[in-house]
Amino acid sequence: MSTMIKSENVKEQYSDDGNLSARISLHAKHSTNKQGLVPWLFEQYYFSQDIRILELGCGNADQWEGRVESLPKGVELILSDFSEGMVDIVSGKYVKETKVSCQRIDIQNIPFEDEAFDIVIANFMLYHVPDIDKALMEVKRVIKENGKFYAATNGNGELRSFVHKAIKKFKPDTQAFAHGFSFNLQNGQGILSKYFSNVERVDFEDSLAITNTEDLIDWIKSSVSIEECDVDFDELYDYFEDIRARDGVISIPKECGLFISKK
Repeated sequence: MSTMIKSENVKEQYSDDGNLSARISLHAKHSTNKQGLVPWLFEQYYFSQDIRILELGCGNADQWEGRVESLPKGVELILSDFSEGMVDIVSGKYVKETKVSCQRIDIQNIPFEDEAFDIVIANFMLYHVPDIDKALMEVKRVIKENGKFYAATNGNGELRSFVHKAIKKFKPDTQAFAHGFSFNLQNGQGILSKYFSNVERVDFEDSLAITNTEDLIDWIKSSVSIEECDVDFDELYDYFEDIRARDGVISIPKECGLFISKK
């Protein structure tokens, strides 16, 4: 997929939070780790007083609900996304929070001076970036010396692979969900090490035990414009529903973790 097509495809997918919410919903309902990914992520973050935090690709910023109020004294949080639609949602959501500001930012061209932030966060979005090297150079530039970059991502041996194998049963030549994430748990440390002096990987142990087949179909529907694939959802529903009826659940492994990089 060309850089321009990829960028426009992602922009369409995230013009509002509908597709994102559908994908989050599957994991929220059916993950076996009941702590939840977002509470786990906030356990990994370290926020001290009087720091500046920039989140890139914040989506609808639901992850900050109930947490902004407990940020340490003097913290400034800038929530940003490439999508104007997401920024509008976030701006409305946090309009009364004096610690929070929102703006549209392309990670490949961050509009701040050098060493402007103590912490930068970019979760589950680096694999969407057309030029990841340019993006990471920008992230490194705006982080202060000894500052941290938090980047959560998925591995390549999980839900997408499971769905690809299912679709292949009906369309042997399909490329739907065939391609792994360009930035993933397997290659992320090597990519980040080119820009940061210390890169630590922390895994979040989890899996899916899906008890409602329609939720899985909704996840696939929310992803098909990115995948640009022709899927017969009735066939897929019947296939997955047979598994659920036989086993009680549709069991799918998950690979998910966080890279903590220090400048």
